[in-house]
Amino acid sequence: MASLGKARVVVEPTGAVRVHVGADVLYNLEATQKLTKEILGRLGCGTCHSGRQILFQQDAVEFTVGA
Repeated sequence: MASLGKARVVVEPTGAVRVHVGADVLYNLEATQKLTKEILGRLGCGTCHSGRQILFQQDAVEFTVGA
């Protein structure tokens, strides 16, 4: 597992890349593109993700109910 800022990146045994990010990145096109470029660079090709499956998942939101 590698850490890219607030994102958690996990490379699955299948080769898929699972990226856990917050809504601040997931719903911001520029931030998502920047993160994608950084991940691809670490995978060895910063300009192409042909053949790579990158799965973006929003981090869980936790609530405390009652006290």
